[in-house]
Amino acid sequence: MFHGSVPHVMGTRFDVLIIHSDQSLLNSLWKRIIMEMEMLDKMLNRFDSDSETSHINANAALHPVDVTESMWTVLQYCSSFYNRTMHLFDVTLGHFSNVELDESRSVRFKSEGVSLDFGGFAKGYALLRIQGILSEEGISQAFIDFGNSSLMGIGHHPYGDCWKVSLVNPYNNLVVDEFSLKDSSMSTSGNSPQKTKHIFHPINKLFNDEKKLSTIVADNPLDAEILSTVWMIADEEQQHIISNNFNNIQAKVYQL
Repeated sequence: MFHGSVPHVMGTRFDVLIIHSDQSLLNSLWKRIIMEMEMLDKMLNRFDSDSETSHINANAALHPVDVTESMWTVLQYCSSFYNRTMHLFDVTLGHFSNVELDESRSVRFKSEGVSLDFGGFAKGYALLRIQGILSEEGISQAFIDFGNSSLMGIGHHPYGDCWKVSLVNPYNNLVVDEFSLKDSSMSTSGNSPQKTKHIFHPINKLFNDEKKLSTIVADNPLDAEILSTVWMIADEEQQHIISNNFNNIQAKVYQL
């Protein structure tokens, strides 16, 4: 059993538990995971003036900006989610229609005031990348906790048939639900006494301040990450339409 932890990456704590008998493989995996997260954090962190995201934000309204293959993949994902969520997922907070992606692998902003913010995307994408790394190495049992809000369970706990997780009400610290993860991921979005009005509706331009949580369980950790935020702002009709664009998702909303 291997436990690795990073106190602060992508704005939160990261923990991984991997079950395997080969210690050298585990050590190698941990190094790969750390390198992957550091690369993504460096690329996607808009607060880092040296990041690729900052470079795009500073220049794309002036001229087309060539991007790395990794960033191009990210932008393609964001474009797809923008369309599949009825424009409720928007890494520009309401201006993605002004982002022009050219097949020459460049990006241009068609107006000033546009900027990229991958805050609601990065952790889910990191989990997707880590899922791929673990799969490549044949890991069949692992659990990953990204800041208590983004979780992934591969296989099952050594003493059970799944990975059991609890969802806690941030207003009274009581358990409101329990989940069984087995080759699936779970993401939770919502407000808390310490953190409210941080979920922005890109269409009506309002911040959500409701006392509620939304949780998505999905095979794909990026789907879970994106949709948990979308479910905080989507109405029931939108939720129904959007759910048809995704496979194997379980969605719940909790009024607190």
